[in-house]
Amino acid sequence: MSTHAHTRRSSLRACSRKPLLLAAALASLALIAGCAPNAMGDLGRVLADISAPKVTFLVPARSADAASVRKYGLAADGAELSQWVAVDLDASMNKLRVDERPWFERVKLGPRFNGVPPDTQLVTVGRGLGVDAMLLINGANTSTRRSDTTEERYGCSGDTKLFKSCPKERQTKRQVTCTQTEGLAALRMRVIRVADGRVLFSDTVTGKSSYRRCSDEDGVPQADTQGLVAAATSAARDAVMRTIAPTYEQRPLDMMTADAALPASNREAFDAALQFAKARRMDEACRRFDELYLDFKESVALTFNTGFCYETRGDLLKASQTYRRASELRNAPDSQIDRRLAQVEVAIRENPVAFMPTASRMATPATMQAATVAPSSGRRVALVIGNATYQRSALANPVNDARLVGAQLKRIGFDVTIAENATSARMATAIRDFANRAKGAELALLYYAGHAIQADGENILMPVDNGRMQTLEDVRNDGGLQLGEVSAMLDVANPRVKVVVLDACRDSPLPATTRGLASNGLVAVKRPPAGTLIAFATAPGRTAEDGTGRNSIFSRNFAAQLAVPGQSVETVFKRVREAVKAETRNRQEPTEVSSLVGDAYFAANAP
Repeated sequence: MSTHAHTRRSSLRACSRKPLLLAAALASLALIAGCAPNAMGDLGRVLADISAPKVTFLVPARSADAASVRKYGLAADGAELSQWVAVDLDASMNKLRVDERPWFERVKLGPRFNGVPPDTQLVTVGRGLGVDAMLLINGANTSTRRSDTTEERYGCSGDTKLFKSCPKERQTKRQVTCTQTEGLAALRMRVIRVADGRVLFSDTVTGKSSYRRCSDEDGVPQADTQGLVAAATSAARDAVMRTIAPTYEQRPLDMMTADAALPASNREAFDAALQFAKARRMDEACRRFDELYLDFKESVALTFNTGFCYETRGDLLKASQTYRRASELRNAPDSQIDRRLAQVEVAIRENPVAFMPTASRMATPATMQAATVAPSSGRRVALVIGNATYQRSALANPVNDARLVGAQLKRIGFDVTIAENATSARMATAIRDFANRAKGAELALLYYAGHAIQADGENILMPVDNGRMQTLEDVRNDGGLQLGEVSAMLDVANPRVKVVVLDACRDSPLPATTRGLASNGLVAVKRPPAGTLIAFATAPGRTAEDGTGRNSIFSRNFAAQLAVPGQSVETVFKRVREAVKAETRNRQEPTEVSSLVGDAYFAANAP
């Protein structure tokens, strides 16, 4: 570490031991500058971060596919630097193998190669090492870069009193030259699965280290280029580690105190959970908050703290969904909620691959049929799910409905995947594959026909393997899919238009006495993500008719309206509502909630 960097970090450590003095000094400077209102708000956040206890956050790996591997072999090409990185990775990965939070089960360093070995050879080596995947490091190289800039320095001749501005006649200005020296490292990493030779991840990884020195900094040493290159190489190695394994960071605790929505009889339990969090025992704190949240989902503070727990666990999709729920409950701007929600959504958008595994990892079920038709105006993708053969409370029409809607979507130019009678594993796979296909699409449509329940303010889609599901905890643990999680995944994929259609407002397949279970129908969605329309086969809290014929009333009318050219997405659902209300004599009224801006069309020949 350089003397300059060491001095700067020592100063920061000294400041952190005196947060109140630092706060007072910053407040005085803000007042002098004449910007007290905004500065004091920022100052409060700075002071809160300084004084808050630090808790451990799990940061998901860059690649979910590569991070799913627990037994790794390491290999490198003939370059000396590649070999050094491979050896260093071996040490780092083996540390995670025996760490208090163990991640890898086996890490083996393979033989040295003279050049870049082919994938087939790596697979053979991996089998000999008894590992599940090989990580190849090749093409490692380093360089240095230097740039000069000129800066102006302002000063004051003579002494001035504390917090007093320098008189104009005593102000001085001079120019200095500053030099920034950077060490750069780049390498290519490639992860090959041994079982079938598939490439799970392949990308160029870089690292950088910089040092800045100005001509007026007497006593500060010149840049150590060798040290900068070594630091850049270590940074590239760290980038590889962040790709294949989660990391842990210490960040300030940011939780709310109890609010009025929480009954007084439960304040003690809430406060006890908060005390565990302040004592940095987040596992116990979050267990207690999760338990309370099952019964009190109208509390903003409890909802927010539950979202914070999801965030510390690295489940950013659920954290985003829960923070949104807290924002809806607050029904007004809240700086704490808005700040956390913004941070989580930035993290998701910067690293979406961590939450959506690549299609190469997905095993396509035999009951899923795919057909692709090239659209004439923008790429449009659809996932159509029909669940009928439930272990408990089977339905008659959803598979027929899925086939009808899927065929119509194919006819008008959608890339369609149809999943019939999907188990929990197949539903999860289908949804993730759909989210991958939706990246960069013009329009992404999910149509679901089957059972769904309203529980504790959440809409949950049910897989067919529901025989063991007696309680809401069973539904969550055994594969029930929350609508909010689906919306969050589509929001990350970021197609221009997102449409979710739920022909799923039938009777609940769970016992009526289930805690937190609403009697019938689904709950209204207050605020869908931007660019999203969510349509329901009937009004909130009401059940839809399955139909006496081959198809449900809703699916039949929806499929018919899809084929009408020149109708916008929102017009399609208006026409469906009119037709269903007329056919059922107002017993069933489809509804939708939309955040679409501008017009979008299902039919390819729309104007």
